Amino acid sequence: MVACTIAILAVSAIAYGIAGAVMPRRVAVATSTATIPAPIDRLFAVIAVDRRQSFRSDLKGVEILSDTRWRELANDSPPVEYEQVRRVSNSLFEADFRGRGFCGRWLVRFTAAGDAATTIYIYEELVVKHFLLRPIVRASYPLQDAVDRFVADLRDAADDFASAVP
Repeated sequence: MVACTIAILAVSAIAYGIAGAVMPRRVAVATSTATIPAPIDRLFAVIAVDRRQSFRSDLKGVEILSDTRWRELANDSPPVEYEQVRRVSNSLFEADFRGRGFCGRWLVRFTAAGDAATTIYIYEELVVKHFLLRPIVRASYPLQDAVDRFVADLRDAADDFASAVP
């Protein structure tokens, strides 16, 4: 009985390792398109210029490291460091991020939807370096939920953005 249990565990561990090894490094992609009732210049400033992200419900703080680098301190996960890759005023913002055992890319495109609203397109991808972590992250990390929460937080704070001085 013990030998059978050990054999089952060994086969399971080998299968898990093989699954992780053949799984692509990019384990998750999330996208969202939303129209936020705030002018494009103010929404761009909130997302791409003001690194504090004070409107976000999932953050307990942000440490500004330089003009192009910052560290987000989430309520329920380890810190994640970001570095701006591209910023085109009122049009595009892109950053790379890295945390313990993973990295990725975050991109936001901005399009005016009239004078008082902005349509944003968000693309986020998550890459897991270590093959043994890939199956766990793929199965358990809700990347799409995180992007959806970001959009919901933007919507909830939109009145503040619309009335703020740019």
